[in-house]
Amino acid sequence: MLDQLQSTLEFIDGKLWGDWLMFVLLGVGVLYTIVTGAVQVRHFGYIIKKTLWEPIRGKKNGEEDAGGITSFQALCTAVASCVGSGNIVGVSTAVVAGGLGAIFWMWVAAFVGMATKYSEIVLGLLYRERNEQGQWVGGPMYYIKKGLHAPWLAVLCALFMVTQIIGGNFIQSNTISGVMNQSFGVAPLVTGIVLVALIFIVTLGGLHRLAHVAQKLVPTMALLYVVGGLIIILINAPKVPGVFVEIFQSAFGLRAMAGGAMGSMIIAMQKGVARGLYSNEAGEGSAPVIHSSANVKHPVQQGMTGVTEVFLDTFVICTITGLVLGVTGVIGSGVPDNVLAINAFATVWEPLSYVVSVCLLLFSSTTLMSQWYFGFVGLNYVFGAKVADKFKYVFPAFCIIGALLKVEMVWTIQDIALALLTIPNLIAMIVLFPKVRKATREFFSDPELYEGARR
Repeated sequence: MLDQLQSTLEFIDGKLWGDWLMFVLLGVGVLYTIVTGAVQVRHFGYIIKKTLWEPIRGKKNGEEDAGGITSFQALCTAVASCVGSGNIVGVSTAVVAGGLGAIFWMWVAAFVGMATKYSEIVLGLLYRERNEQGQWVGGPMYYIKKGLHAPWLAVLCALFMVTQIIGGNFIQSNTISGVMNQSFGVAPLVTGIVLVALIFIVTLGGLHRLAHVAQKLVPTMALLYVVGGLIIILINAPKVPGVFVEIFQSAFGLRAMAGGAMGSMIIAMQKGVARGLYSNEAGEGSAPVIHSSANVKHPVQQGMTGVTEVFLDTFVICTITGLVLGVTGVIGSGVPDNVLAINAFATVWEPLSYVVSVCLLLFSSTTLMSQWYFGFVGLNYVFGAKVADKFKYVFPAFCIIGALLKVEMVWTIQDIALALLTIPNLIAMIVLFPKVRKATREFFSDPELYEGARR
């Protein structure tokens, strides 16, 4: 029964994630790279300074109030959402299926994805509104309704967001249960029950509690994983050049697998772009939901955090995972994808495997904490606050299901849900690019906004 369901899900997944969606995603990224004047290149230093360096030093960018959160809290909450098992398990599944060449296509998707994520956040703030409690709410359903004037598509998008969040819950809880079982011998059911209690405590506190938890945990967990990964890479430094050669050769089918050179290249592209999207969420439409809650003077100020998110998520954390898998030689070892990185760290020194175990637990837990809010906003849009508020009681229960499912099934379910959410968001982005172009020119040409902020 489950095998038949898995086959059906894989068929649907293959249709949704065919070559067409991959090229549309990349095409939208190219479009917005042009529309924004390559904002991810021309203003990269300024963006990192304003969104990362200055907030870490204690300088605020945006003020927290009863109706929103600060810009840096929104960044941390969004990073908590996108930096999850996709950065470790997702990279492992992509590399196992598509070879190390999938890493190259992750980079390509991330480069143009910086402009995509910047732009969808700008759209989110341009079309956001206050809800019944006076809080800022936004997301693709709002700019689809107001910008495209397609309320029926906005409702579909909101419902797809709820579906995608449930799929995301399955992945994160499945990853956590796998780690707890592999590293600490804890039964999946026990892990699921503990997760229900943990996530319930956070969701009860609402967005503000979530933002404060993310602000504390995200910098620490990211630094821990980066340092641990760099240690593994430095110990295996002589192998690094060979790994980069294999990444580029595999990316273009020069190391053909079954199906020939072109076939292996397409698989690498599909897995790299799909897993890259799941990891950094560029083009998915979820990022504007969190960022629309930020209190900033201009939409571009918050849009810039999207560039930082994709850079940290893919070019830093996913790259470290890919290099660790490559230099340690664990690819093709036959172990489950959700513990492949753990085994890679253990090849150097057994206790180091606990570094990736702890990081996986932190990454996946903070992602779970963030994801309930996306579902809340989606339900709030369709059914109102009374129904949406009950989601905080329902969402944690899905952790038990995710903890017990097979890893292959949860990733297939999430791929389908992700595609369903991405498609209406991309339609809106293709139509509304003049709005982003206008806002970008307005910000970077106004001394009171750009030059004043830089001082």
